Amino acid sequence: MSTTEQSSSEPPKAGRPSIVETLRGIPGPIWLVLVGMLLNRLGNFLTIYLVLYLTDKGFSATEAGIALGAYGVGSVVGVLLGGAASDRIGYAWTIIGSMALAGLLTLSLVYLTSLPVVIVVAAVIGLVAQAYRPASSALLVERTPEEHHVMVFAVYRMAFNLGTTAGPLLGALLISYSYDLMFYVDAVTSVGFAGFALFALVLGRSDADTGAGTLGVAEDGVGRSYLTVLRDTRYLLFLLALFLNAVVYIQHTSALPLQLKSDGHSVTVYSALLSLNAFMVICLELLFTKYVQHLPGRVAVALGIGLVGVGMNLYVAGPALAMYVVATVVWTVGEMIGTPTASAWPGRVAPEHLRGRYIAASAFPMQIGYAIGPVIGVAAWQASSALVWWLCGALTAVAVIVTLIGMAEPRRDGDTEGDGADEETVPPVGEAAGRTAS
Repeated sequence: MSTTEQSSSEPPKAGRPSIVETLRGIPGPIWLVLVGMLLNRLGNFLTIYLVLYLTDKGFSATEAGIALGAYGVGSVVGVLLGGAASDRIGYAWTIIGSMALAGLLTLSLVYLTSLPVVIVVAAVIGLVAQAYRPASSALLVERTPEEHHVMVFAVYRMAFNLGTTAGPLLGALLISYSYDLMFYVDAVTSVGFAGFALFALVLGRSDADTGAGTLGVAEDGVGRSYLTVLRDTRYLLFLLALFLNAVVYIQHTSALPLQLKSDGHSVTVYSALLSLNAFMVICLELLFTKYVQHLPGRVAVALGIGLVGVGMNLYVAGPALAMYVVATVVWTVGEMIGTPTASAWPGRVAPEHLRGRYIAASAFPMQIGYAIGPVIGVAAWQASSALVWWLCGALTAVAVIVTLIGMAEPRRDGDTEGDGADEETVPPVGEAAGRTAS
């Protein structure tokens, strides 16, 4: 092979970074974002303890539930607004504004006594607190080498999961002293994340974290709109796969506890299975990603989604405890295989000036799936305890098919902006995917 041929082909090692190479290659500003996000997750107590806090203050359980529901609605809207803000004012500024406002509003809850005001504030907190997510993902895509995307998103997920796992324990400790103290710490961690993002912006020395300036109009004259995302038919298939996968995945929190109880197992068994999942993801996902990043993106995501469905389907083979452990291990492996690639995919296939919106759009179907999945799962389980697990298998089969179609690489015949997938020249090893990093 000539030197010219070799330079135009896929680099043999650049697309296959090791864990150490990836960690060394993460720029300083991105480390600041990762650490800030970990700090924020450690102090993310609001959704976990809001109901307990409000009932402790004298509100009824129904009123507390309404406030928590308002937070959830705000969260869904906030992701979409965060995607739009990212494309207009820049990724770092979106994180700064999102986290600073979330911290101040969270602190205000300590002083609120009116239920309508509490509901409104909870909804606004949900909105601003989730706006950072598209921006942080877009920063990872734009500020790290393309061949490192899958592994970087695995690092991102590890930080996220560490914070999510340890946060409730820290919250319980703070509550033992004072509910108010818990909200003060929550506010401080949010503002701290904003400070890390500001430092990252200064370290970056420019607004280069946004793909097309800060005015919200792409340089080629193409406007920024979610309608453009909706015209990307391949990407819509990818979003459909995320939705179906979310409906299946969420059954571990809805149908699974019902199944365990029906089979005579205790709550302790359910907690142990969830702990097994968390332990595997935190300890093993980086190691899995070291090898998964060598797979084409659609293969990694389809395999991950498929294993999640198979694992859920295996719950039908109970009631032996060993079968529950095997099933949990299978769907956890699927989660580790598919999620990093799927997480990186939206940012990599998006037109540069719409990266924030593409990433935000990928979160929307998952949130809808997580919302309606429990309703579907419980209804199916009540009809027949086996039906919900067979339904998981059927939905997964459809999700795998649409993943393989939606994530198919286009030809490089010209500009593929409308397709949203522009990476046939990307090394298959570092290929992005939807839920995991590719």
